[in-house]
Amino acid sequence: MESAGKAVFFCNVHMLMLSQEDGDLESAMASADFVIPDGVPVAWLQRWLGEGSADVFRGYEAVEMLCSLAASSGRAVGFLGSTDKVLQGMTEQLKQRHADLNIDYLYSPPLLGEEIDPDPELVEQINSKNLACLFVGLGCPKQEKWVAAYGSHLNCNLLAVGAAFDWLAGTTAKPPAWMEQRGLAWLFRLAQNPRRMWYRYLIYNSKFVLKSAKLLTWDKLGMKKSEKGNG
Repeated sequence: MESAGKAVFFCNVHMLMLSQEDGDLESAMASADFVIPDGVPVAWLQRWLGEGSADVFRGYEAVEMLCSLAASSGRAVGFLGSTDKVLQGMTEQLKQRHADLNIDYLYSPPLLGEEIDPDPELVEQINSKNLACLFVGLGCPKQEKWVAAYGSHLNCNLLAVGAAFDWLAGTTAKPPAWMEQRGLAWLFRLAQNPRRMWYRYLIYNSKFVLKSAKLLTWDKLGMKKSEKGNG
């Protein structure tokens, strides 16, 4: 088998806070090659903590960029996750924007259990396609755990891109750019599906605000103590 590719995650507030409770997700994030801010609040927090270059790069933006590169270089890409309907719609939309794009693998897997063990037949099937990238859209945290479990067995780059499949297919409306830029994408998604999203945003957004405030307060206090010690 060829050497494994890179594992790339896109981290929003929900994923960040869920990793504080889910040890397997935390391990998956720690083993990933790149964990990129997918939401403005996460990038804000990184910058406040001293990572001045931290910026948002969303999963769907990565899909568009890499599909464009694949189309121009003649490499194939694949998509795993969601439903057959969404995969078909996304394929049509992407090929309209990237005429030479070769989507050589599409798979909507059955519902996954808590334990994810690599299936040798699935590994062989994916590797036989010699993909440049496999985009995984199983929802957080299963997609990150799937990438962590399969990553060392596959010969392509793996990107866990969350809701990107639905947005790219047009089956779910994407938040307006002005809301994304101001860290309000969560409010748009809550309005779209309040019954499903209210718990995520009420609980995890609140935890993020409280823990961030505590972290930043201690960071500032630590800086002040350091300044006094050096004075």
